[in-house]
Amino acid sequence: MQLLTVQRSLIQLRADSDKQFVQVTAKFDIMQKQQSELIREELVPRRLDNLENVYILRIELNRLRAALSTLSLSSDEAVHQAILANVETLKSGLTKLLNNLHTEVNRRNMQALIDEIVTFDGIAREYMALLLNASMEQRNLAVSISTIENKAVELSENATRNVEDANARANMYIILILSVALIVGVATTILLSRNVIRQLGKDPGVLAAIADRVAGGDFEVDDGSPHVGVYGNLIKMVAMLKTKIDEVRQQSEHAQQASVKAQEAMVKAQEAGADAQAKRDGMLKAAVRLEEVAGIVSAASTELASQIELSEQGAAEQAARVTETATAMEEMNSTVLEVARNAGAASEVSSSTRERAEQGAQAVQEVVSGIRDVQDASLALKSDMGKLAENAQAISRIMAVISDIADQTNLLALNAAIEAARAGEAGRGFAVVADEVRKLAEKTMASTTDVGNAIKAIQSSAAKSMEQVDLTVDNIGKVTEMAIHSGEALHEIVSMVDNAADQVRGIAAASEQQSASSEEINKSIAQVNSIAGEMASAMREAAQAVSDLAHQASVLSGLIDDMKRA
Repeated sequence: MQLLTVQRSLIQLRADSDKQFVQVTAKFDIMQKQQSELIREELVPRRLDNLENVYILRIELNRLRAALSTLSLSSDEAVHQAILANVETLKSGLTKLLNNLHTEVNRRNMQALIDEIVTFDGIAREYMALLLNASMEQRNLAVSISTIENKAVELSENATRNVEDANARANMYIILILSVALIVGVATTILLSRNVIRQLGKDPGVLAAIADRVAGGDFEVDDGSPHVGVYGNLIKMVAMLKTKIDEVRQQSEHAQQASVKAQEAMVKAQEAGADAQAKRDGMLKAAVRLEEVAGIVSAASTELASQIELSEQGAAEQAARVTETATAMEEMNSTVLEVARNAGAASEVSSSTRERAEQGAQAVQEVVSGIRDVQDASLALKSDMGKLAENAQAISRIMAVISDIADQTNLLALNAAIEAARAGEAGRGFAVVADEVRKLAEKTMASTTDVGNAIKAIQSSAAKSMEQVDLTVDNIGKVTEMAIHSGEALHEIVSMVDNAADQVRGIAAASEQQSASSEEINKSIAQVNSIAGEMASAMREAAQAVSDLAHQASVLSGLIDDMKRA
């Protein structure tokens, strides 16, 4: 806030100083014009000396103007003292010239000019004192700004390191998460596969082969391995099926034997009936024998019916076992299909992740390309700014030469005016030309000063721009390296996602193969269930036949009773 106040005061004093200097210059021009007109009217040596002193003081005034134009916050104490000495020289020269003037008008004008110089001296001293104070404040501010810049650079470097560390941690976290996801996926696949194998008890292909062997009539399928899961149920079912089939076979053999006995008994009954017609005495004996045969047939029928009932119960239990096995296979098939669907979904997610990662890698490549283009443009801009600074420096040197030429021209014009005044009437025209040349030299000096200030401003701006371009180029280089590292990390992620997708597709293919094997097993179980149903139907037909045989034995017993009563 204090520095802003000082700057506002400096601006105000500089404006007052320039205004006062303009007034001094205007009065000095009036004095110079009056002296030139007096010399043209009457050539007097004293007046020539006064005009020469006026031109000398005019040169001093121009030098003061040039010194004031270069006065800035960076000016040291020696420059200030030189300006004050120049002002004192002007005051003493004007006071001396005042003593040589005789006309009242000239003396009054000269006194007014001296008063303006004194006023300007006061303003200039106040301005330079304030300028020294502001320069000291600016130096202190520059030191503070330098300290702040160092702190800012340090904070920027710390922030850059933090960003780089965060990027490194983010890349590490991404790789870690992908690794964990890959491990979890593989572990899940292994667990699911093991769970399915544990539920099956055997490989699906082996179970399908066993079902085919059972459907073909081969019941020796137990290889001695542990009876677990579907394989254990299948082995138990096959063993029970084999047992029940053996029982049914034995019961069928018994039924056949009983049927043969019944047929033999019927034949004997018929023979006995024929003998009864021939021999009454033999009828009673035949009746007794027929009664014995009827008892045997009735007993055999009862036993056969019991065996058939047991066979029917075994067939029903076998059908229940087969139904349970089919249900278990359906559940297992559903589980395998769910695994296949999950594996397919995981494959799609992996493919989508890969596409996203590839898009990210492409975007990073585009960013790197764009940053490199910006970096090239910044380097070209830096080169152009360097050339601009060199050209501005060359223009400064040329303007210095022009300023020196203007000073020399002003001195030559002064000498020419003095010589023209000494020449009298013959030199008046030459004096006018010399005066115009002097004015052009003064304008050239003023323009040279303005151009010099503009060149200094351009050089200062060019230097700041070059510093900003250097900082920008460094930052672009750092950003380019970070973008390249990000692209490499994304390429590694794409490779890992490809591997994970291949493994998930392998899991999906294995699950589909397991599903196909489960379908084959279900078909085989359905065939076994159909065979069991056919066996149960055959047992029911055999039971009906035995029931009919028992009925015939009952009728035969009735006939025998009738024969006995007869």
